[in-house]
Amino acid sequence: MIRILIDADLIIEALLNRNGLVGDINQLFDRVNPFLQFFVTDIGWQKIYTCISCLQNSCATPIIMDWLREKIQICKIDKMIVQQARNNPIQDFESAIEFICATGKKFDAIVTHHGENFNPITHQLRIWSVEDLWIRANLETQFQKLTSNQIPTYLSS
Repeated sequence: MIRILIDADLIIEALLNRNGLVGDINQLFDRVNPFLQFFVTDIGWQKIYTCISCLQNSCATPIIMDWLREKIQICKIDKMIVQQARNNPIQDFESAIEFICATGKKFDAIVTHHGENFNPITHQLRIWSVEDLWIRANLETQFQKLTSNQIPTYLSS
């Protein structure tokens, strides 16, 4: 299982289908759900909720948020994480929060469309673009298909 923290802005972009920047979020979450575990910070979750509730009617917001809750787990932010983010070399505070959360919870990667925000620390954690995530998802799908088929006996010895 690969544990990935997703930048809330990416989820918002996908839900708004803004300029095709992210692609079909439904396909991504549903297709790779068995292989990848997605997280968002609780600050990001609040941001998503606020944006969706401003743009959708009041009946649609809970439905969208419930659908997302099935796909994404929430990473709680506490006083210690905020303090560490304040002292982190990452200039963007929200990105610093994501980094501290991801490293503290031992996530495998952060997916963002603002990879440059993480330049001071890219050697400490994988920072993926959406394209990188799609590549990894496709590789995981192929790997699972390969391993679910029986390995020929001449290869198993």
